[in-house]
Parts: sequence; C-alpha cells; structure tokens
Amino acid sequence: MINSDIRQRFVFDGIDARGCIVRLSETCESIQATHHYPANLASLLNQFSLAATLLRDSIKIDGSLTIQLRTDGPIKLIMADCLSDRRVRAIAEYDSEQLPPANDQIALDGLGNGATLAITISPDQGERYQSIVPIENASLSDCLEDYFQRSEQLPSLFRLTADHHQAVGISVHALPQDKVKDKSASQEHFTRLKSLLNTLSAEEAFSLSAEQTLTRLFHDESCRLFDSEPVQFGCICSDEKSLDAVKSLGKDDVQKLINEQQEQGNSSLVVDCHFCFQRYEFSYEQVNGLFS
Repeated sequence: MINSDIRQRFVFDGIDARGCIVRLSETCESIQATHHYPANLASLLNQFSLAATLLRDSIKIDGSLTIQLRTDGPIKLIMADCLSDRRVRAIAEYDSEQLPPANDQIALDGLGNGATLAITISPDQGERYQSIVPIENASLSDCLEDYFQRSEQLPSLFRLTADHHQAVGISVHALPQDKVKDKSASQEHFTRLKSLLNTLSAEEAFSLSAEQTLTRLFHDESCRLFDSEPVQFGCICSDEKSLDAVKSLGKDDVQKLINEQQEQGNSSLVVDCHFCFQRYEFSYEQVNGLFS
C-alpha cells in the first residue's frame, strides 16, 4: 500500500546530490475541502503545497517557510507554508470570471506583468528572510530551479505533479564536489539526473510508492532512501495570532470596525481564519485593551 502524505529524503552514493520526495493526498483534500477551487487552480495550489514542503526540507533551521504568488491578473494570491513539524496549509484568492477554463493549465508567466513569487523563511528565533523569484517560466518547477541557480549557485531540480486530489513532488539538489572530483563529469551526472527525472509521468507518480518511483527513475544511480516522515494539513491560527492581526490594523481602523459591528447589532468582533475557517470571537473590551 502506498503511504499517503509523507516526506522522504534520499541520497546518491556515487553522485554529489541529495533529494526529497513528497506525497500529499489527505493534505490536498483538506485544503480543497474548505474552498472548492476550480480543478486547474486546485492543481496549481497543490503544487505550491508540494513546493513549500520540499523547500522547507532544504533549510536547516527551525521555523516556517512560505511560498507566495501575487498577481494583478485572475489569480490575486496563492500562498502555501510548511512548518518544522511538516504541517502544511495553503490558500488562493482569485477572480472566477477571469480564470482560464477549468481544464486548461495555468501558466505562471501568463498571469500579467505584476506577477511576483516570494519565498519567505521565518525562523523560530531571529529575523525573517525573503527572496523574490522572477517569474520567467510557465511552470512552478522551472521557476524554483531558476531561483536555486541564481541564489544558491548550485543546480537543483524539481518535478511537481498534481491534480485536484493528490500531489507528488521530487527535488534533487547538487552538493559540493566530493564523490566526483572532475567538474565536467559531475555536471554530466547532474544533467543525466535531470533527464531521468523528466521521464516521470503523472500516472507513475500517483500509482507508485516512493521506493518504486526512485527505483524506476534512478535504478542505475545507487540511490538510498531514508525513512519516511508524516506530513499533514495544519493551521497555525490562534487567539493570540488573531488578536495580533486585529492590532496591526491600528487603533483608528479597529474603532471604526467596532462601531460598524455595533451598528449592526453584533456583540463581539469576529475573526475568521481564511485557511481553515476557524472562527474567533473577541469582546469589544478585549479588543480595546490591545491599545491600552
């Protein structure tokens, strides 16, 4: 039986490269269950969930990683983040009337001149760090490969496969030369890994286990797969975070909001989490106390 919702690392014994494979099923279902996105947007959002999980695996600090797309086109926002404990959440905001037909793929480089892709690392301790990724490719995989080539100076490969209900992603990162001393030979090995990775079909990705997938792709490369770790949908919303969001609006705007709610006969201020639809209610005294 194929393990659902896992992250599993692997390494090549004879090549200076390491990788990670992520499978998401129940996580995708949880993300889609609260919003019912069109099929093509759901597929893209699931790719972003894969990307957040794979990118979080590539950093060695405790904290969260967020990947975010903003555009002036039909998709206003896509955001996915992954925590140290492999909890993943994602959301999209869009104009349904402008979105391409549900059966058409969404090309990132066709979302308008104002489209930007940002990757933010938020350590549990220390300052946040953000990188802006130029959108010069149609696929998220190619955009991520371009980002690593520019920022890390070591090539990386990504294969993100998703539909409305499930997603499988593989990343491969080059390591500093150690096992292969000749630079040109090392580059040839990595080029071969890219060619092999690109042969993976969606049908294979969804039907094969992680071990079967890597055997199918890299059977001549002596690839070792480590133990799997669970991934799950999970939100980080809380009373405290909701109150912080309210406070960030500023005293004057919050007072206007309270006045509007009172005029409508509401006895408290309600904050809904857009990711999981958890509802938080705060008394007006509690909200006003934020600015005391």
